[in-house]
Parts: sequence; C-alpha cells; structure tokens
Amino acid sequence: MSQPNFESANAPSVLTKKSPWNVYTVMLILSLLALLIACLCLWLEIGEYGGLGAVKGPQASVTAPAPQHVLSSSTTSWA
Repeated sequence: MSQPNFESANAPSVLTKKSPWNVYTVMLILSLLALLIACLCLWLEIGEYGGLGAVKGPQASVTAPAPQHVLSSSTTSWA
C-alpha cells in the first residue's frame, strides 16, 4: 500500500491545516473581554451602594392602620 502524497492534496490535513486564529476567533476573544470588563464595572457599581441585598439610606417603616370592622366589632352584638 502506498502512502498518500501530501503535497498534492487539496483537503486540509494535519500538515496543511490552517491556523485556528482567524478574524472570528479574535472577535470572539474581544467580545469575551468586553463582557468581563462590563461585569467588573457592574460589580464595582453595585459595591458603591453597599453590595447585593444591602439597602442604604433611611429605613421607612410603614404600618397599616387597623381595619374599621375590627375596631367596631367589640360594640356590635351578633345575637
């Protein structure tokens, strides 16, 4: 059995394989870098407000008034 002639082959092989770095690979790496920078900026911005789950500023306590039927039920007879 004879060995194939690698110089005359048009199909990409191990010896004639193109480099994996093309314009699409570079764009993919740049977009990953942009997403990482955006996540870092978002993390720093959230950190200025006290982090996740933290609330800065005055705490407002809101209580609802008692319903009127509860207040007047002590004077009403059900019989």
